[in-house]
Amino acid sequence: MAKGGVQRLRIVTALLAAFLVVSLAPLVSSHYALIKINREALETNEKKYLTRSAVSLARDIQVYLRDAQSQLHRIGGGLKLAGSMAPTKDPFIFAGTSGLLADERDPDQSLLVLRALDPEGQGGVAERGPVASAVESELGRIVPRVLRGESVIGDVIHTDNWPFGGIVMGVPVGSGTNVAGLVEAFVSLAPVKSWLDEEKKRDVTAYVVDRTGKLILASDMGAFANAEYLKRAELVQEFIAHPVRLTKSYERTDGENRWRVLGTVAPVETPDWGVIVEKDELSAYGAVRQMTSAMWLAGAAAVFFAAVAAFGAARTLSRPVTGLAQKVRQIAEGNFSQRVEVRGSKELAQLAESFNSMSDSLERSMEKLRQAAKENQELFINSIRTLAAAIDAKDPYTRGHSERVARYAVVLARHYGMQADEIKRIRIAALLHDVGKIGIDDRILRKPTALTDEEFEVMKTHPVKGALIMGQIPQLKDVVPGIKHHHEKWEGGGYPDGLAGVEIPLVARVVSVADTFDAMTTTRPYQKAMQLEYVVGRIKSFSGTRFDPDVVSALDKAFSNHDLEVVGEAARLAVSA
Repeated sequence: MAKGGVQRLRIVTALLAAFLVVSLAPLVSSHYALIKINREALETNEKKYLTRSAVSLARDIQVYLRDAQSQLHRIGGGLKLAGSMAPTKDPFIFAGTSGLLADERDPDQSLLVLRALDPEGQGGVAERGPVASAVESELGRIVPRVLRGESVIGDVIHTDNWPFGGIVMGVPVGSGTNVAGLVEAFVSLAPVKSWLDEEKKRDVTAYVVDRTGKLILASDMGAFANAEYLKRAELVQEFIAHPVRLTKSYERTDGENRWRVLGTVAPVETPDWGVIVEKDELSAYGAVRQMTSAMWLAGAAAVFFAAVAAFGAARTLSRPVTGLAQKVRQIAEGNFSQRVEVRGSKELAQLAESFNSMSDSLERSMEKLRQAAKENQELFINSIRTLAAAIDAKDPYTRGHSERVARYAVVLARHYGMQADEIKRIRIAALLHDVGKIGIDDRILRKPTALTDEEFEVMKTHPVKGALIMGQIPQLKDVVPGIKHHHEKWEGGGYPDGLAGVEIPLVARVVSVADTFDAMTTTRPYQKAMQLEYVVGRIKSFSGTRFDPDVVSALDKAFSNHDLEVVGEAARLAVSA
């Protein structure tokens, strides 16, 4: 009981309340934010996957049809050359009777019908089975246009013997007023159907439509038997109106049932088609729901254990406070004239006299604290270097790699024009850029041969692992982007997030060039160290594609000023060679 009968708050109660406020409130808010971030990341990844699938299919279709047309041009060029070398012989008749057309068709199963005809319709024919009347009609329809010098791609036709259909195309032999004939073909769409079927294995519906919304091919043809059902699809309507790449969520219906899907449309340049991939949102975002449930469960457990820990910690801290006050009096060096009035619990009131006596010694302690801070900073840097060396030591071929990358990164940052604080962050990020490899299996890290696709996918996780490890340290928040994104590419397509251009943090762009420079100037199991001039030239060739042009310019400036000194035995041997 204090003087005047004032009841003071017990310290265990105050500490328990403080622990609950300080620990639980941030825990709950950060947990909610983390769930939101992870949910958005998973949803973004799913959208990126569908976009890549649609774009890849569109590109494959474009390349496939372009290659078929190029083959017809090559045949036409051969006929034109044969006609000029032997003007008394009809090259079109010879192509058919000699079996040349059959030879051209047989290696490529995509050419179901191949014909080389002169303006009178005479020439060679190579056909894979009977030709349906619809195909014959379309082949005949494009002849006048081709003889006028046009390269024509006709309509898609489905037949009984070729259920996946094909597309008619023709090219002239010659040009302008010198068209000597034509080469036309019925090109199978079976390869396109097989590509669409591959997407079906991933619970994705993929189909191709033309600009009128008519179905060309689908991974599940039966699901699109109703033409009106197809045209009601929102992405099909968007493609008919605006043939551009688009990803969105929308509702599908078959008259009775309604469900939401995530879809992407990607246009094919020639012919004017659109590739659409769709995935049921329940399937697409299933991982999101599982993650949310798991994180809320983990959060509830964390809250419970935090409350228990707070109570225990409060009880533990309250016991030594009285003894601590007595110890403070013993170590005080003088009796300071001023007194500090402390209001609060009984235990804190007892500390008042001790703090007053310690005031005089605080000023003398400041210099010691500054010295200790300097030593702590050096200890911090040395600890980071030791950690980096320990990570590098997991792989005998990369020993000293992080230290060298840090040295090169500092040189690049200096020639880039960065300030001292920025260079310091660059150095730390470079030292720790491979810290995530601590979570990679040694069998993969130490493998002396090329990694398999599966092993490389595991290796690609080390930037994220490193960012998660170092992200637990608030003082390193400015260097985490350099750890996470040092494998991104300037033009996009890197990992883990596929960032491009200035989206990539500057620290990561600098570390990326320094990392590549060290990899090329040191001997590895799969390569020997390369000469310095060759390495600089090779990195410059990737300026604007893989690397930031400004960082590459800093590398070139450092090299020109003889400020880029390679280190390591293997590197010195390469330079001397």
